[in-house]
Order: sequence, then C-alpha cells, then structure tokens
Amino acid sequence: MAARYPRNYSREEEYEQLYNNFEYLFCTSFWGFEIGPGWFEFIADFIVKMDRYITEKDLPREDYRIMQVKNKFGTLRIYLAGSDFYLNTLIAETEAQANDCCIICGKKALGSIGVYTQMC
Repeated sequence: MAARYPRNYSREEEYEQLYNNFEYLFCTSFWGFEIGPGWFEFIADFIVKMDRYITEKDLPREDYRIMQVKNKFGTLRIYLAGSDFYLNTLIAETEAQANDCCIICGKKALGSIGVYTQMC
C-alpha cells in the first residue's frame, strides 16, 4: 500500500538555513522550529517581513527577538521578546494563514483531526 505523503518529507535543512541566515533575529535560548514542514513558507515570509521592518525603521535588533515558533493545539504560535503593533499584526496574520493549512504539505486543510492537528 503506497503512502499518501512521502515518508521522508522534511524541511529540516531549510529551517536550519532560515535560522542561519537570520540568526540575529532569534533569542539565544531559541530551541528550533517546533512545527511541521507545511508551515515553512509562512514562517519564512514572516521572518523576512520582520527583518525588513526592523531594518527600515532602524529599530535595535536586540530588542526584537523570536523566542519560540511552535504548534500549540494544532495552531501556529509565534512568540517574540519585544514587539509593537505592526509585529503583533504580522504575527496574527501569519498564524491565521497557517492555521487553515495542513501542517504536512501546506495546502488548505479541510478540517482538523482531533484537537491538535490541521491536516488535509
């Protein structure tokens, strides 16, 4: 019986590369991305927008750090150390977009499976 998704579907290298390219945006206690591969595009887009905003506004990078990115009860959660109205809005927008999508493939999910997972 063939699996619906490839068993080796992973984006660990991409998550690692994203972290390495924007390491200055993460807290020293950042444990990694605790989410599935399907939400990678949402996180990458968020980080690029956050970096662009901080750079354009000439804000001190040490005051705005990503503390945690995780899946909590089937929804994306992004926690920052230091924020403002724009970043809070960006977080809410990113979380809302991801929460409608499958955590494995990133496509629009038809519904949740149980309480803890969004999958198509």
